[in-house]
Amino acid sequence: MEIILILVAKAKNLHWKLYLFSLLAFLALVSFFLFVNRNTAIIYDKVVEVVDGDTFFIQNRQPIRLYGINAPELGNCYSEESKSELTKMILGKEVRLTGLQADHYGRVVADVFLKDGTYINLHMVKGGFAVYIRAYDQNIEKIKEAGGVARQNKIGIFSSTCYQKEPENPKCKIKGTLDEISPDRKFYLKPSCAYYDSVVVEKYLGEQWFCTAQEAIQAGFVKSPNCK
Repeated sequence: MEIILILVAKAKNLHWKLYLFSLLAFLALVSFFLFVNRNTAIIYDKVVEVVDGDTFFIQNRQPIRLYGINAPELGNCYSEESKSELTKMILGKEVRLTGLQADHYGRVVADVFLKDGTYINLHMVKGGFAVYIRAYDQNIEKIKEAGGVARQNKIGIFSSTCYQKEPENPKCKIKGTLDEISPDRKFYLKPSCAYYDSVVVEKYLGEQWFCTAQEAIQAGFVKSPNCK
């Protein structure tokens, strides 16, 4: 908040000052609610923009991320379908935000509900528009279960279009995958590598197939430790 106060003092544009004041007020309100009791914090606001399948803006331009789930980044497999679904569900509508907190990236995350009680986080996972990620709150078991059903029934991001063990092009069999613990680390595996057959290329995460090792290297992937 100190950084925002400094920016307010330095800002020359009136609209920019108003935006920063709105942001400061929102963060102060969130901080108050979180200090009192995270589970009872409730904020109602209107959605004015949807960024992708798990992030949107409310009226003061504060971005909100759906808690406990991860939708495809724009450009990845099923990202447009995911964004379109969230847009259809919440754009222009008043939503109820509960369980407000900051994640490890400093983003505000929340459980999001419509007036009719529709739980948006659950809806996105149940329809295969997003994947459950490890999280902890009273609703997460519902999301985890819904994610398992979507995966089992090959819905959305778990369809053969985005979730593949075999390449679409039989000449391009090198798997480019992300490290589960550190997604910034990217590895490629040739068919001769250990555990190759058990690795799934999850294209909704940005994983992909390559025809040559050189292509994988140029895309930022390094040889997997499972390859000799």
